Amino acid sequence: MHRPPPSRLARAAASLALLSLGAALGACGDKKLGPDVPASVNIVSGDSQTLLAGNRVSTPLVAEIVNSDGSPLPNVPVRWSVTAGGGSLETVVGTTDANGQASTIYRSPALVGTATVTASASGQGRPFTVLIVADTVGSLFAYGGNGAAGLVGVPLTLTARATDRFGNPMSGVNVTWASSSGQLQLTSGTTDSTGKTTNVITVGPDTGSVSITATSPFNAVTFTVFALPSS
Repeated sequence: MHRPPPSRLARAAASLALLSLGAALGACGDKKLGPDVPASVNIVSGDSQTLLAGNRVSTPLVAEIVNSDGSPLPNVPVRWSVTAGGGSLETVVGTTDANGQASTIYRSPALVGTATVTASASGQGRPFTVLIVADTVGSLFAYGGNGAAGLVGVPLTLTARATDRFGNPMSGVNVTWASSSGQLQLTSGTTDSTGKTTNVITVGPDTGSVSITATSPFNAVTFTVFALPSS
């Protein structure tokens, strides 16, 4: 039986349908990541904090997981790890919330320095940096010159050092000096980046033992030196 040729309208509709199908297939082929696939890890808050040694951060480290469209993804596993500087984490593996965010709390080690904490998800990662500084509570002790002896009129060098409770050097600590006799070069000083402050005493004119006291906001330490007769 002879079939009549399709009408012009039918041919146009068929062509339009084929074009729409091709465009849809092309779009599917170009989309490398689906809407539920993590494309990147972003920092929300908690980066570049300064933390005292042996303490925990005041602000949690918060990361956001988004797809290729930049939309936040919920229910995505996030692994946290300390990749440099030491320390510990309250949460090692978490899951993003409805806003695509996950968080952890970092506790610093006893040593000063810089720590790096990385949030990872589906092969993507983002590092957080935390600066660890010396604790604010410390002590002063005699580091050099205690027990030294010198001839009357000869200068002797004294060094005091301030450290925190973990032994980290504390800079910027004010120290005042006083002596039972002799002549001190300085009446006060400030500890340097190594936690040290230095003074010089010229013993005499009397011989015998001389007591020198270095006082910090934490405590006082006493040096004893000996003045020997010059002849």
